[in-house]
Amino acid sequence: MSKLNAAWHEAHPMPEKPTLDQRVDWHLAHAAHCGCRAVPRLIAEELQRRGIAVPGRRESGPDASTSDA
Repeated sequence: MSKLNAAWHEAHPMPEKPTLDQRVDWHLAHAAHCGCRAVPRLIAEELQRRGIAVPGRRESGPDASTSDA
């Protein structure tokens, strides 16, 4: 199970009333730097529509490689 990267979350809050583009950007950055949870279904669907690979959830910490799970 992956741990929450509290420092990243504190430094990168989701914007208030985010646009879809802001949500997509935030979740891509989150997956790269924290990954404490999977990308939400609606964001994953939008990434697929845009031809962007949906990042897997990290196994642990910010240095872990992403998985396909």
